[in-house]
Amino acid sequence: MKTLKFLFSLAAVALAPAVAWAAPGSGLAGTDHDFSSKGGGVGVCTFCHTPHKALSTLLLWNHKLSTNNFAWDVPSTTAGTKYPTFKGDTYKGPTAKCLSCHDGSVAVGDIAWWNGGAPLAPLDNTQHGAGDAANVGLGGNMAGNHPVAMPYPYQQVKNTYNLVTTGSGFTSTEWVNDPTTNNIRLFNDDGAGNITAGPVVAKAGVECSSCHDPHNKASVDDFFLRGNLKGNDTAYLCLRCHIK
Repeated sequence: MKTLKFLFSLAAVALAPAVAWAAPGSGLAGTDHDFSSKGGGVGVCTFCHTPHKALSTLLLWNHKLSTNNFAWDVPSTTAGTKYPTFKGDTYKGPTAKCLSCHDGSVAVGDIAWWNGGAPLAPLDNTQHGAGDAANVGLGGNMAGNHPVAMPYPYQQVKNTYNLVTTGSGFTSTEWVNDPTTNNIRLFNDDGAGNITAGPVVAKAGVECSSCHDPHNKASVDDFFLRGNLKGNDTAYLCLRCHIK
């Protein structure tokens, strides 16, 4: 009888509903970017954005920005394109927003405004520190990470983006002509540091959200990815930009 009860208990565990989470493409709720259940009664959107008294009008950003200067450990790519540098609290590309949580220098819950006032304490004080797999750019060091704030040769021509110009050694036929048709998001720089969504010939570039959709709507795989984590066809993330 005890054995039978034990088997029934195992079956009950096996049939128990899994913890709800958002599948790729189903939206923000239930993803790792949904902080509405992490304490403080914060809303699903207002952790990062606020309708009033935002730190910046751009995106109504509510999270403290990193003051790190971000750079790579090598001067340029093999094609001669210089790796970019940028400061977390002044750069206007969306990458600065991503790094405000992911570079490990600012508490994830360090938001400016919630429920009629500034929080008495961060709502979720965890950090993507040195031992956290989600950390990118600890101390401003972007070594080993895919370049962002970087020009993309949209329409297979040289671009200037974030004061960086495509190197003379680039091979145009190794780049997808328009990766936005493959669900990749490109941005453009007006030359004065103002960065907006959408590619413009000779002014296009990539940001963190070129490959990741933080709101999950455009993601098709884990890690908020806009392409597949595995594979060897155009659905594979790398091949959505690179022709190899």
